[in-house]
Amino acid sequence: MKEIFEKITDRCLCGSREKYANCCKGKINPNGNESIHKEFMAELDTRRRNYRKICLHPKGDECSEIKSHAHSISQKAVLDLIAEHGNVLMPVVYGITNEFQMKPMGIESKATKLYCFCSKHDGIFCDIDKRSVHINEYSFFLYAYRSFAATYYKVIRELDCFAKLNQKYDCNFNPYAILMNVQIQNSMPALEWNKKKFDDSILTNKYDCLENICLTLHYKVYFAVSTCFNLMFDIFGNRINHSEYDLRMVYISVIPQEQQTLIIFSWFKEDDALYGFLKEQLEIVPTRYVLKYLNNLIPLNCENMTVGPVLWNNWSADAQNEFLELGSGHLINENVKNNSYSYFEKRAFNLFEHIST
Repeated sequence: MKEIFEKITDRCLCGSREKYANCCKGKINPNGNESIHKEFMAELDTRRRNYRKICLHPKGDECSEIKSHAHSISQKAVLDLIAEHGNVLMPVVYGITNEFQMKPMGIESKATKLYCFCSKHDGIFCDIDKRSVHINEYSFFLYAYRSFAATYYKVIRELDCFAKLNQKYDCNFNPYAILMNVQIQNSMPALEWNKKKFDDSILTNKYDCLENICLTLHYKVYFAVSTCFNLMFDIFGNRINHSEYDLRMVYISVIPQEQQTLIIFSWFKEDDALYGFLKEQLEIVPTRYVLKYLNNLIPLNCENMTVGPVLWNNWSADAQNEFLELGSGHLINENVKNNSYSYFEKRAFNLFEHIST
């Protein structure tokens, strides 16, 4: 038994399946001292910013050579409406330290921008990059596809960054980074399934693959969301059971317009057994209860969101801190997301606050 245990624990945690002595031993400890840690974090940030420019559109043979620094939340249709002096605030997680901050970003240069489409294929989103979007089956598809593309791009970027850094640094000294990398690798087959569903719809021009719900608020909110993730609890607090690493995702967009706000939920029709009940719940649950649920759900699960300075500055310091604590809490302690009460608590902050300007 001792020999078996030694064989297991002797393996390097980086995923190579090699013995630690023959793999990462002797590499730089990224937590060795403050100077080395800062160097590691700077290198991680640089690799993320300079990650390769790609196009996720399935018609790769028709791509433009120019890869577009495209918005995952429309600048013209959405960000312009909530920005102040050309800036919005975005939650940023600083590397393996999990430091969670709201960072001002220019809507023209940085906010929600990723290099995941070429200049030609980014044009697929033109129907939702204008004010007063006509909501139909195709626009529902575009909102969901854009949120998926941003998530998929970030996932493959993180895998690549880890692989490159692991060539130099011994990540065994950071178990959290190792765990995140393993979880992402194990989730890739499910992500590829999702990608194929979107690709097939584009290639066949059939956009009826999703179930969709659209709620309308008759006022403009000062934040926007484009995200997708496994929904863990329904609106009544019932747990939704998923197989491990099976990413049956709900796609959520919060879209402020000049006089109203659209809240869109979408999922693949194959996932109706998991999420089909949402339609019935949303028909019988008061809007204020749905908004309370989303006020917790979004910061617990979403990084791709923007908050207008008008809303952020309207919150008290306690409200701002609670928002940051909720957002960072699930990164440090996964149990925060795994408890139903986390989704129904009354918070000092209110993303859906009705602000008269």
